[in-house]
Amino acid sequence: MQTSASPVIQVDEHTVYQTIDGFGSCFNDLGWQALQSLYPAAREQALQSLFAPSGANFTLGRAPMGANDFALGWYSYDETAGDYALKDFTMDHDRQTLLPFIHAAMRYQPKLAIWAVPWSPPTWMKTNGAYKGGEMKSDPQILASYALYFSKYIQTYRAEGINLYAVMPQNEPRYNNNVYPQAVWSGALMNLFLRDYLVPRLQQDKLSIEIWQGTIVNEKLADFILPVLDDPKTALSISGVAYQYGGQQALAATHERYPTKKLMQSETECYNGDNLWQQGLVTFRKIIDDTSHFAGSYFYWNTALNDEETSSWGWRQNSLLTVDRKTKQVRYNPEFYSMKHFSASVLPGAKRIAVSGGPFQQIVAFSNPNGSQILEFENDSDQLLDATLQTGGKLYRLHVPAKSMNTVTLSAQSFTRR
Repeated sequence: MQTSASPVIQVDEHTVYQTIDGFGSCFNDLGWQALQSLYPAAREQALQSLFAPSGANFTLGRAPMGANDFALGWYSYDETAGDYALKDFTMDHDRQTLLPFIHAAMRYQPKLAIWAVPWSPPTWMKTNGAYKGGEMKSDPQILASYALYFSKYIQTYRAEGINLYAVMPQNEPRYNNNVYPQAVWSGALMNLFLRDYLVPRLQQDKLSIEIWQGTIVNEKLADFILPVLDDPKTALSISGVAYQYGGQQALAATHERYPTKKLMQSETECYNGDNLWQQGLVTFRKIIDDTSHFAGSYFYWNTALNDEETSSWGWRQNSLLTVDRKTKQVRYNPEFYSMKHFSASVLPGAKRIAVSGGPFQQIVAFSNPNGSQILEFENDSDQLLDATLQTGGKLYRLHVPAKSMNTVTLSAQSFTRR
């Protein structure tokens, strides 16, 4: 419908930015435990809603290497002190929880691609000998053994049929003051480990896999990014940088300095278990903001939790799905729809394209491999807004409800909005 009475949004498909690799969430123990409490048919429906192309179409996933803040308890894959050859390395824990979870998702997304990161190395590789607190040791024998640890993990997961596409050295390497497993690294130590131990080990074992610098929560590139990516030898082997929380502010600066490196938002905010619509709107807005600043993939944290579930260390958080243990029903929370707006519409291989004008502060556009164009925008005002969309020489009138998330899909045959 041709009109000039409302602000005009203009899409420029000829101005192209980063490629979108996909969207997903994390596989953790408590998520699988929640889904296990459902009747089988309801569990399959939940998995289908998350991973099937007809559902949210999650094509990527995150796996923890060992215990994390939503694991069932403390564990690593080898707690035998001084076992540098890792003769006691075992994946028994993951075979009970994480691997069945991933395999269940793969029934609906067979090519599901997984990346992994540890919250803590084995305790004997840390300065305090514990999962909580402490720093990564820096002696050569420990670093060599830890590189072997990664190699064994990769080989085991792939032997289990998992499409493991990337690994990262440490979740939030700046912090060790929380109650769950963590470990502090310096940027210099991380560069040493990557350059002189992990990369050579994986090359020796003929393991072709992406290595990312992550997951980073602070905005200062000098802390972890410069020590690694300004080393020309290390930089050659690093595929990208993964940020979460405050680190999101560094996406644009990282792209400007290292334009060939991929960028990821590896974990959106977790909140406190209220699962409010306003929180869903904030997450939707953050996906727009982060993809507008060159993030090519985006991940949610808790895929599913039981109602009023807290972590093993007492932290209650939001989740995409909530399972009512008494009624055996699934509630789809607002952030499920925040993610689905993108993951179901913006396909792997899509390109972000330029968009300007209109009444919306939060807006981003993509061109899919199939030729369709996707427009994602939020009306964060308290009133209905009208806008005109101009693309390909055509004009479309939009009536956008207050406090809403919106997706417009344009193809040669149709125009749809949801």
